[in-house]
Amino acid sequence: MSDLSDGPTVCEARGYLPAILVPLTVSLERFPDRATADDPERHLRCALETHTDDRHCALVLKLGEVSTGSVWASWSTGRFPETVGAIADCLAIDSDTNEPCSGYSRHPGRHSFKLHDPLDELSRSLSY
Repeated sequence: MSDLSDGPTVCEARGYLPAILVPLTVSLERFPDRATADDPERHLRCALETHTDDRHCALVLKLGEVSTGSVWASWSTGRFPETVGAIADCLAIDSDTNEPCSGYSRHPGRHSFKLHDPLDELSRSLSY
């Protein structure tokens, strides 16, 4: 993995998925019993490159099949997400590492494998 610590970073905006959106999130899984109310990520962190507008996006639930994409929530700074939607996955793959982008199709900014994530650094420092 290349050192990205001096490069562009992942947005640090946080959000929270309201309980009212959990049933809708689970219903977007096409395959019965592959998702339960415990599966959606409720503590959200914007997955985009650091940006200047106040719209943020976070992965809420990875759907069961590659072709079905993932469920994403978007929200404005200071607000809760009001809806979620299934969006196709980004198909970009890093040519050096074969790491896939963890974003959604046609996301703004750089691909996830080109971004420095300070939380990755923290995780590594806490590993035993």
